[in-house]
Amino acid sequence: MIILGTEELKQAESILKQSFPESIKVYGCIFNINRGKPHNLEVIADQWPDFAVIICKPKVQGTKDREGDFNIYSIYSKSKDTLKQFLNRPGVINKDAFTLLAGVDIRHLDAVQEFADQHGVPWKVQVVMNVLLLQNERQLQFKESNAGLRFAPLSPAHAHLVNSTWKYGGDLNSYNSVLNYITHNPSLCVIDEGGTEPVSWLLVYQHAALGLLYTLPQHRQKGYAKFLVSMMAKNLLEQGHPVYCFVEEENDFSNKLFTSLGFQNTPDYKAVWFELNKRQ
Repeated sequence: MIILGTEELKQAESILKQSFPESIKVYGCIFNINRGKPHNLEVIADQWPDFAVIICKPKVQGTKDREGDFNIYSIYSKSKDTLKQFLNRPGVINKDAFTLLAGVDIRHLDAVQEFADQHGVPWKVQVVMNVLLLQNERQLQFKESNAGLRFAPLSPAHAHLVNSTWKYGGDLNSYNSVLNYITHNPSLCVIDEGGTEPVSWLLVYQHAALGLLYTLPQHRQKGYAKFLVSMMAKNLLEQGHPVYCFVEEENDFSNKLFTSLGFQNTPDYKAVWFELNKRQ
């Protein structure tokens, strides 16, 4: 097991950029690490520089945020055999701890299932995601008239509102994650005429994916989501930032929304969120 240092992380970013979409989540983590964003990640590989598996995992376990609470691992693997071998190496994974392997290549799912079964570890597939990358920025859509609307980054004061509407939110740990995203990553919201609170918003996760897109029910059907995604994508592209998102495969509305804006997924590739052990 190799722990990547500063120079290796720079090399890894360049190498992983050639293997989208499979590598995009690990690439996003490393992209932010290399730009000095605060993090609690350790990046490990099976070997260097000719790695077959690279994993971003918590450096310190049990931090009071969603990433620590769920012990989230981000994984890129070139084959299921090398993934299974690497998971069995000492120090890679604590087989007694709840762990969320977030973003396992669905074509390598057998490897993590076999690893769990081999060690008698309970497991569950939490969700299967489409991975959508912006491929055609000419399809981004911008509202012709924004009269009376204000567009601005979210502020830390908005973290409670965002957390309360997040599908995976609602507790203190998720609130701390939302606060981290708002504080350290790009965000954008719509504030209605005469108002002070956001009515629609979009954030960026620590792995650089777009996320937490939400519009309050009474403000829907106004094109806010498409505008926020388009404006955020434009801003991120100008900064050399990856532009992508994960969408649950059964979420037809979000899949259609992102596809209409020039995002595309690779039909035979999906990312699986895979739980090891039962969460206490």
